[in-house]
Amino acid sequence: MITTATTPTIDINLDHATDALDSLDAELRQSIHLAFYSGFSTNQVANLLGVSVETAETRLSNGLVSLREALASAA
Repeated sequence: MITTATTPTIDINLDHATDALDSLDAELRQSIHLAFYSGFSTNQVANLLGVSVETAETRLSNGLVSLREALASAA
């Protein structure tokens, strides 16, 4: 269960989390993987993907919003 001050509590099933991540566009999924699974900074993600820092930030932000929505609908 994930609880933060700014988001509601969501029960997350590992299968739902995997499905939600798989449902993202490839660019968003790749950005999230590099930042959150591989631990790269936003600057490093931008360099690895050959995009500007602003583009990397946008992809991460959009990816997290999409992931949150997918998890909420799966719950």
